[in-house]
Amino acid sequence: MSINIAYWFNFNRFKSGSDHQFNLIWLFVFAVTLIFMGIGLREPWPADEPRFAQIAKEMVETGQWFFPMRGGELYPDKPPVFMWSIAFFYWLFGSMKIAFLLPSAICSIISTFLVYDLGRRFWSPQVGWRAASLLLLTIQFTLQAKTAQIDAMLCCWITIGCYGLLRHLLSDNGHWPWYFIACFFMGIGVITKGVGFLPILMLIPYVLLRKLQAKDQEIQGHWLLWGAGIVALLTAIMLWAVPMLLIVEASNNPLFEQYQDNILFKQTITRYANPWHHFKPFWYYFVAVIPLFWLPISLMLPALFPYWKKAIYAADRRLILPLGWVVLVLIFFSISPAKRGVYVLPALPMLALITAPYLE
Repeated sequence: MSINIAYWFNFNRFKSGSDHQFNLIWLFVFAVTLIFMGIGLREPWPADEPRFAQIAKEMVETGQWFFPMRGGELYPDKPPVFMWSIAFFYWLFGSMKIAFLLPSAICSIISTFLVYDLGRRFWSPQVGWRAASLLLLTIQFTLQAKTAQIDAMLCCWITIGCYGLLRHLLSDNGHWPWYFIACFFMGIGVITKGVGFLPILMLIPYVLLRKLQAKDQEIQGHWLLWGAGIVALLTAIMLWAVPMLLIVEASNNPLFEQYQDNILFKQTITRYANPWHHFKPFWYYFVAVIPLFWLPISLMLPALFPYWKKAIYAADRRLILPLGWVVLVLIFFSISPAKRGVYVLPALPMLALITAPYLE
């Protein structure tokens, strides 16, 4: 079999991105090079990375995987999904320098390819290429991809949720399997870091648009299927929550009961509505995070508004649904008194997607 070297190294194709196979190969090379570069060369850095690395190390060494512990004490701040992933790679490779960064890196590459596929399906391969490349060049996304924090993994589950919902909502006849997949991964997101349900907010602009177009029969006529999605979401949550509750009940250990109350209530509802740290004003994300950490997209926003406005007037669901969702996510996190820049990371993949069609 002959290999056309000139074909694969014809860099003029980068400008058009019209070849799907070419896009996939070079996007993989670009993403892996950018994100995996440096893995295995550094130790975990404070504040979060040493904590997660130590918990994962203790999971492997003690065999106690279900309840995260640090120095023999229960760690109730986050569910164990992210720590499980680090522990798995530590068990597999035997090196924490390699293991602690792999989950964020792999999840970020998945998010990148999902954005590419959405752009390819609903616009063109060129748009998919631009969207994925733009996402990889955005400061906050790539920074988190190379950091051992939960947020890159959460971003991945939320992006899968958005991907599945868009595959369903933008299909002429609906695509219910993708809706159920989206809901299931929302549940996985919830047991990773609480706010994994965020893709469900995309149904708000969808319902409003359908009502404005007097086309809400589909929503009313398939209420059992819509409800089954919630069952899929809860099923994913129960995969962790039910065993945890049963173990706590059987243990008669007050420390486990404190862990249960902390992880189910204090670190979720209380942390959002009545937080105890990271206090910032309502406009924090708009003045302190987006202008810097969303570069280069943030520089493009003023020029994008006229195009988005035109698409909204044309009732283009490809733009309205992800754009409406990004706005709702920003509002959701702005309402809470506690704010950190990484909280809004999950909005970036959809923002890159709706930026790409207008980069020409």
